[in-house]
Amino acid sequence: MKSTRLIIVLFAIATVLWFTGSGSSEQFKPKQTDTAVVSIEVVWLEIKARDEMVSDLQGSREQMLRDKEEKEKAIKNLNQDLEWLQPGSEEQKKKQSEVEEALWHYQAWVKFQEQMLLREEKNRYELLYRKTLDAVKEVAQANGIDIVLFKEKEDPDFSRLKKAAQVLALIGNRKVVYTRDELDITDLVITRMDNM
Repeated sequence: MKSTRLIIVLFAIATVLWFTGSGSSEQFKPKQTDTAVVSIEVVWLEIKARDEMVSDLQGSREQMLRDKEEKEKAIKNLNQDLEWLQPGSEEQKKKQSEVEEALWHYQAWVKFQEQMLLREEKNRYELLYRKTLDAVKEVAQANGIDIVLFKEKEDPDFSRLKKAAQVLALIGNRKVVYTRDELDITDLVITRMDNM
């Protein structure tokens, strides 16, 4: 008798769980996610903004090299003046100090300018990346895309690697192994960025 009641109770619990479970599985079913890929490398190779950025950075570097050349000429002129002075004279000592000070200022200026160029380059690439992300977001939202994954420009080149660990690391860094061509929004992002 007890065993029959136990079986009935267990059957009732199982029935309730089955009905509530089947209903809840529909309730918690995940939404379909629309996914796309974009190759940032290809975007950057194609957009006008990167060409302009590279041109601006090149212009800054060339200007720094022109300024550097002028400063080097000035130091060379000071050195030439030094050659005409009597060795050991007060004038020679004074000019030697002037040359050394100019050289010290020149070396500090070169280091400072190089750091400024590196910082400008870093800031420009960071800004370009943020603009690229904004364009990706706009394209994704306009096309109902939920997730955009990073896609390499091309398959990895294993031929240059010497160790298995390098091959495994390269494989481990892959974000996307395969995607259908129609999921690639790279061209849309290029168009969006060129129209920004």
